[in-house]
Amino acid sequence: MSRIIIENHPFSKLAKQIDNLLWASVILSTAIAALSLMNMGRLSLFMGPVMFMLTLLHNFVLLSLASRNRKIPSESLTNKIPPTATKANIVITWLLAALWTVVVLLIIVVSVIIMTSDRFEAWERLAGYIELPFVGAEVALLVILALKCRKQRRSSIIEPERVDWEHYGQPQPGIA
Repeated sequence: MSRIIIENHPFSKLAKQIDNLLWASVILSTAIAALSLMNMGRLSLFMGPVMFMLTLLHNFVLLSLASRNRKIPSESLTNKIPPTATKANIVITWLLAALWTVVVLLIIVVSVIIMTSDRFEAWERLAGYIELPFVGAEVALLVILALKCRKQRRSSIIEPERVDWEHYGQPQPGIA
């Protein structure tokens, strides 16, 4: 028996992983914004809070579209690409990862520049140093999210005829 591909259904294991990654990104970017605002966003030249808003917008749009798809009968979803598997989403996710990388570089450069001056309090510098690994984790999370969305797209487009739309919620024998 060949393995049935169900990655393009909203209740698939991959779709749930993507939803979890989106929620993790919401939480992580919120923490980054809070840390960035501790030093008024100066270390990231206020790019951290701006990226937080863009990332939040992106994630909530995808989460609401995925939620909408879960409410639609499975017959209506036949031969449709999930919102997380669209080209636009994948490109935007890679763009967000690149822009968060710019935030990492800004924090590093500004931290080095101000290291010699006493324009920042010690606690403000500490907040920036704590912010840096969080931003790095957000970049990694967005890269993983983009790769998962690409996997979902390839599975949805390459082999749509192998999708079992009738039994998407039932456990399949031999599939872990």
